[in-house]
Amino acid sequence: MNKVYTICTDAGDEYKLQFTSERSGAIAEEIIEIINNKGIEVVEIGLGRIKGQNVTSLKVLSQIEQCIAEIIIDNPNVILTFFCDFISLLPSTKKTMSVQEYRSRLFSRMFDRYVSQYSINYIYNKVIKVEGVAEDYYFHVIGNKEYIDYANIIGEGIQKDFGK
Repeated sequence: MNKVYTICTDAGDEYKLQFTSERSGAIAEEIIEIINNKGIEVVEIGLGRIKGQNVTSLKVLSQIEQCIAEIIIDNPNVILTFFCDFISLLPSTKKTMSVQEYRSRLFSRMFDRYVSQYSINYIYNKVIKVEGVAEDYYFHVIGNKEYIDYANIIGEGIQKDFGK
């Protein structure tokens, strides 16, 4: 799979949301192979701001929710993975949590709000927290609840590979 959405705002900001089966190396190939052999595709989500510096609005977050929901609903044999990055700092706030934790919590709240709003009860969002040397890392695995065992396998692999 390789699908790209571009989200533009009235203020001139532009976001790129990409779903790809190409590997970034976050999940071990052996795990991907096990899951793919079961007829399930593991797809990574990439999200980045292409242009602009305004605060990300609720409208943009809702559009991101909708794109993710479209992929997972239209492709029931897909497991989505998302790594909360720490590269782009957040606008100045008084938050005491890391950038990754903030993004992870925001992503989870968006997910919970969406599935509650549309009464979707067959999709999960598994958060994987890896305690790193200098900071914690957050990964999300999203998919059909019948594939939760594969999310656990992905989580165990990420813990093993990143938790060194």
